[in-house]
Amino acid sequence: MRRGFILITVSVLLICLLAGTQSAAAQLLAGVQLSYGWANYADILGKGSARASQLLTSVWGQYDHEDLRFTGSYLGSLSLGGKSVSQNLGQLAANYRLLEEGPMQIYVGLGYHLLSTRFDGELGGQSGDFTLTGHGFAGQVVLDIELAPKVRSSAVLTATPWVNWSYTSAKKTTADILASTSFNARLDVTYDFSEELSIQVGLVGGSFKVPGFKHEGLEFGPTREAFTGISAGITQRF
Repeated sequence: MRRGFILITVSVLLICLLAGTQSAAAQLLAGVQLSYGWANYADILGKGSARASQLLTSVWGQYDHEDLRFTGSYLGSLSLGGKSVSQNLGQLAANYRLLEEGPMQIYVGLGYHLLSTRFDGELGGQSGDFTLTGHGFAGQVVLDIELAPKVRSSAVLTATPWVNWSYTSAKKTTADILASTSFNARLDVTYDFSEELSIQVGLVGGSFKVPGFKHEGLEFGPTREAFTGISAGITQRF
């Protein structure tokens, strides 16, 4: 969790720094989104499964300068209906505009990804709450398409091929877990109310897998999760 707050702080500082050096060719955007969706845990430490509705909140920033696009985002989720699972996802990335053709732009880049999920102990057959935390470098693809003068669509796809995982329970941590994958995506349709303010609706989703591991002499099976949600939010240009 502490790493998540550090990543968010770095994101904010980066955006503020870039905002202070804006030129006529640069643009800074910041947005807030609220989502409602579902999370499906096919395995939890190999001992159980769960499906729960969840509320997701997201803040993000984007800075464009010529052919470069810097992005930072944080997504937090809280399960509803008695399934006690909470998740925090933070990302930073630097992207380069690979293609610009008509109304379409495609960026590709590299960033860093941090994911932390806290479970109620009962969901994994444990006596107390436990946390799975993963981090690693991520590849990112950003697609922007102008559909009309005030309407555009965008998609942000982020994949982390080698997530380094750790397991924490009762203040004891195991970090020698085999690396695995994580993926998340955001798709939005945006309408510009003015030069400064926009609204958007869209979808968010993602998945991750933690391989089996040993902790304090005990053997645990894998954990797999997939989530999706419907979102709405606002964007401010600076």
